[in-house]
Amino acid sequence: MKHVVEPDEARFRLLVENIGDVLWFMELGPKRYSYVSPAFETIWGRKLAEVTKNPRVWEDAIHPDDRKGVKRALRQWLTGDKTTYEAHYRVLSPTGEVRWLADRGIILGRKNGRPYAVGGIARDVTEIEAREALRKHLGAVVENSDDAIITLDLHGVIQTWNAGAQRIFQYSAAEAIGRPVSFLRPPQAADDEAVFRRLIRQGKRIKHYETVRQRKDGSVIDISLSISPLLDSSGRITGFSKISRDITASKQAELTIKRLNTELEERVRLRTTELMSQIEARRQLEEEILHISEREQRRIGQDLHDDLGQQLAGAWMMADVLKRKLGADKSPHLSEAARLESLLERAMAHTRTLARGLHPVAPEQGGFTKALELLAEQSRALFGIHCVFSCKDRVVQLEDFAMTPLYRIAQEAVTNAVKHGKATRVLISLTSSSLAVRDDGCGFKKDGLGSEGLGMRIMRYRAEMIGADLKVGNRRCGGAEVVCRFGQDHKAFPTHGRTKA
Repeated sequence: MKHVVEPDEARFRLLVENIGDVLWFMELGPKRYSYVSPAFETIWGRKLAEVTKNPRVWEDAIHPDDRKGVKRALRQWLTGDKTTYEAHYRVLSPTGEVRWLADRGIILGRKNGRPYAVGGIARDVTEIEAREALRKHLGAVVENSDDAIITLDLHGVIQTWNAGAQRIFQYSAAEAIGRPVSFLRPPQAADDEAVFRRLIRQGKRIKHYETVRQRKDGSVIDISLSISPLLDSSGRITGFSKISRDITASKQAELTIKRLNTELEERVRLRTTELMSQIEARRQLEEEILHISEREQRRIGQDLHDDLGQQLAGAWMMADVLKRKLGADKSPHLSEAARLESLLERAMAHTRTLARGLHPVAPEQGGFTKALELLAEQSRALFGIHCVFSCKDRVVQLEDFAMTPLYRIAQEAVTNAVKHGKATRVLISLTSSSLAVRDDGCGFKKDGLGSEGLGMRIMRYRAEMIGADLKVGNRRCGGAEVVCRFGQDHKAFPTHGRTKA
């Protein structure tokens, strides 16, 4: 006779075969599974025929770390030591996938006081276990954080209080939970908590807001606040979380650093002022020494010209008269008188040369442009080179004190061109705003532009002394050039009190 499935049995079978839980029935003598629902294949990753044929398939799939616990729970239940069977354990699929199960059983039949048929439901709780593990992990993170992490309702009443909050604010959870968080605000501080609640209700976040709070012992500390809204499953704001970090030490360190920086800056300022004073004093001393040197040379030059030069001129004239008289008398001493006249004439010329060298730009000798012309002439005679002077402007107006330094710069540049540059052609050019010396020599060595000798340093100092700008370098067409600019922006070329050169 064909078995007819009753309507209630069909509905029951439809139900158990389509739920995600594993419904199982087991007979204990001998042990075998009389029924296992199809969800077994999804969770265990094995065919139903395997477990109905071999009951150990179920047990062997249990994680090795959980197997003893499951066996102990079954034994205590079946022997009557415990009235219920409940076990949480993991099963491993053939692919290595791990699933968590919550297994509960009931006794379906007893014989002679001992169960002979049992059944139960094994529910897949993998996601629940994962959420619980995450919750525990986050709870451990919150509880062990050095920061104070608390949650509050929308009225600012404390709901949770971690160990970090107790360490920072010195209140225990029992003392803090249920109180408005505003009790931590110092009396003199503004009510920022009301502002926080208003912003949180608008769904906004607050990050790294620095403020102060008061501890249980009354001390005030600096903290950094980060506040975020808390949402329920429907997305509605139910409160907010607050993370408070104690930044008192960093604030104190910041103040210490600022104080030390201020002290250092003040020391640097004082030392800089002192060094600048010393540099200025040295510059003034060097300038005074140079001025004294220039004055002494000018004085000696004038003395040679006005005193010795005049005496030699007088002696030369007397020798000339004496020579003429001896010539008229046909004296045998005429040749001696002629030699005396010649010696006095050479001495007089040499004296004029010395006087001009010591005071080259004297007005009575022609001024600045004439001095540069004579410099070119003397360089041709002394060094045997082609040296010319060029002045594009008819009148170059300079202060008296600037003429001698500029002449010495030109003199040193010409000497360097011949001595170091091996030049054969030198051009000295003068305009209303610059003095330049250019040559056709080998120029400055590339590695030697930065290492200057005494002569170059003196040239630069002379330029600085009169407020001029000195540039030295190599020409594109070969040779070197020294350019000293003393235009309208320099002291060497003022707008009044000028003297024609």
